Amino acid sequence: MPANLPPEYHEAERRYKEADSPQEKVETLEALISTIPKHKGTDKLRADLRKKLSKYKSQAQSSKRKTGKHETHFHIEKEGNARVVVLGAANVGKSSLVANLTHADPEISESPFSTWTPVPGMVVHNGVHIQLIDTPALDRDYMEPEFVDLIKHSDLVLLMIDLQAFPIQQFQKSIDILESHNICPIKHDSGLTDKKIHKLPYVVVANKDDAEKLDEDFNVLNELLREEGFVLLPVSVKTGRNIHGMMNFIIKELMIIRVYSKKPHEEPDYSRPFILRKGATIDDFAMAVHKDFHENMKNARIWGNEVHEGQVVSREHLLCDGDVVELHI
Repeated sequence: MPANLPPEYHEAERRYKEADSPQEKVETLEALISTIPKHKGTDKLRADLRKKLSKYKSQAQSSKRKTGKHETHFHIEKEGNARVVVLGAANVGKSSLVANLTHADPEISESPFSTWTPVPGMVVHNGVHIQLIDTPALDRDYMEPEFVDLIKHSDLVLLMIDLQAFPIQQFQKSIDILESHNICPIKHDSGLTDKKIHKLPYVVVANKDDAEKLDEDFNVLNELLREEGFVLLPVSVKTGRNIHGMMNFIIKELMIIRVYSKKPHEEPDYSRPFILRKGATIDDFAMAVHKDFHENMKNARIWGNEVHEGQVVSREHLLCDGDVVELHI
C-alpha cells in the first residue's frame, strides 16, 4: 500500500468495506478515491479502485433496470415547511450546526470529510418547521449527481465558511463548485447564461466567530463579499452566538409568513401558526384552514401592523407576517 495515505482514507475504506449494495459500493468507492493524494506512489491504488468502481457501477445499473428503482443515500423525503441544505468545505461546522439545532446525529470530527452521506434533522423556530440537511463537503474530487439534485430540490442554501481558516478561498471555491453544476444565488449575477441555471436563495454564514476580538476579521470579510452582492452573517456554533439571528434571517429569505387564526369573541391561537409564503392572501389562508371556509367565506376581520384593528377585508387582501385573521361564513 502506498505511503502517506491520510487518516480520512482509512475511515473511507472502512465505509467501503461495510457497504452492501452495488450502489452503496459506488458511493463509498467514489468517496474513498477522493481522499487519495495524486502522486506516482498512489497511481496503482487509484487505478485498482477505479476498476472496482466501474464493476460496481455496472452492477448498480443492472440492478436499477431489474427493479426500476435507484437506491441512494441522497434521496431524502421533504418534511416541514421548508428544506435548507447546509453546504461548505470540510470542517466548517456543518455537522455541529445541524446536531445543535436538531435531533439529528451526524458524525462530528476534526478530521476532514467525516460526513459521507446527507443527514436530515428538523428545527422549529418561531413556529416554523425547517428541515436542515447536513451534507458531504463540497471540496472533494467528485460531486454525485444525486447530491446536485438534492441541492436543487431544496428551498435555500445555507453556505458555511470558517472565519479562522482562509474564508475568502473557502467561499470562492464553494461558489465555483456550485456554479460548475449550474447552481447559483438568486440575488447574485454569476454571469452564467445557460437556460439550465438553477437559482436558489443563499444565506452565507461565517462560523467560528467565537469572540468579539474576531469581529474585525469578520467586518473585513463582510466588506469584501458585500462588493460581490453577498450578505454575510457572523455565527458561532460553539458558543451559540447569533444562531437565533441566523434562523430569523433564514425565515426572512424563505419569504415565509406566519398567520394566526382567531374565533369570534375569543383570543387568537398563537400556538399553531399557519405557514404561508409572502404574497399569500386571505383566500389562501382560508384554504389552509379548511376547504369549507374557502368555499363559504363571506369576509374576514384582521389584526396586524398594516391594518386597523379588526378591519374587514376581502379575499384578495395580502397578508403580512404576524397577522391575526378571523374568518366569517
